[in-house]
Amino acid sequence: MELLLRSFGVLIPIGVLALPFALLAWRQLALRRSRRMPSRVAVTTAGLDVTIVLLGLLVLGVVAMPLPGPDGVNLMPGTDLTIALTENDSFWQVAANIALLLPFGVLLPLRWAWWRSGHRVTIAALLVSIGIESMQYLVGVGRVASTDDVLLNTVGAAAGIALLRRLTPATPRIPAQRTRETPRVSARNARSDRPEWNEERKNIRDQLHSNRRTGHPGHV
Repeated sequence: MELLLRSFGVLIPIGVLALPFALLAWRQLALRRSRRMPSRVAVTTAGLDVTIVLLGLLVLGVVAMPLPGPDGVNLMPGTDLTIALTENDSFWQVAANIALLLPFGVLLPLRWAWWRSGHRVTIAALLVSIGIESMQYLVGVGRVASTDDVLLNTVGAAAGIALLRRLTPATPRIPAQRTRETPRVSARNARSDRPEWNEERKNIRDQLHSNRRTGHPGHV
């Protein structure tokens, strides 16, 4: 636990100090967006955007914070995990590495539909984690760049989107129901179904035949 606090304990004071500014930014951004979209959508998207930015800054602060200790690189997969099975402090550090990018696996798909693909989230987390470990090795902040950290960060992001899908299952798509079309009835057919119209038509035909026989065209 001591190693965990030394590595990630800086998040606590930074988070407390940044929280009021994040709430203010959330309010202002929601008010601005409410002018061109429903209030509920404006509040939700603004909250997600502010949270994503805040967590990104916290992660950047954690990985860039110098620590007393030797720099190094460990390219052998499984080394840190093997140590974690025997030391409690290393176990907590492994858990923290998993949790580092896990929120992004939840927040990004909630904010943008493009991120609802597990492959995209996993690949993006892998690239981000490689960038973090490379920066730590090149800058020299007293941390050991490890392939296990890359794997654990990636697993954390993948676990985040898996958890999101578990909590918010996709709504089953209901096929559109085809309504039965009412047969179109012409005015002529409608009239033919009425007895009075049939009688009138019969009278007209009889008068026309009578006029033809008498040689007078007549008008009907």
